[in-house]
Amino acid sequence: MAPPPKKQVSLLLLLLLLAALAAFAPASAQSCGCASGQCCSRFGFCGTGKGYCGTGCQSGPCDVPATNNVSVASVVTPAFFDALLAQAAPTCEANGFYTRDAFLAAAGYYPAFGRTGTVDDSKREIAAFFGNANHETIMS
Repeated sequence: MAPPPKKQVSLLLLLLLLAALAAFAPASAQSCGCASGQCCSRFGFCGTGKGYCGTGCQSGPCDVPATNNVSVASVVTPAFFDALLAQAAPTCEANGFYTRDAFLAAAGYYPAFGRTGTVDDSKREIAAFFGNANHETIMS
């Protein structure tokens, strides 16, 4: 059997090199050993700007809005939440689906929700959220 032509060997070596680079490049880029002044994004990449330093920023000079000491749970009390759910028609298929605990867990993923500005601002933001949610989902 004759040895493969040099062009095919060169092409094969190039493909193997590209495959090796593709396999190792994402792993090293996602380690988040970011340089000074860069943020580690929620996806594990280094950079600057809103996509890296905004929501989900893991480290670096993250752009996190200043929050107040309002507890969303203290505004969305069990009685408040139950009163909202009571507005749904008895035939609503989602009855019993939404819980206060699930809402509070979801709100926890957005640390600035209901926690910026004054205490009254926080209450208005939470009320506006539920007003919109009720408007869009409660059947009359």
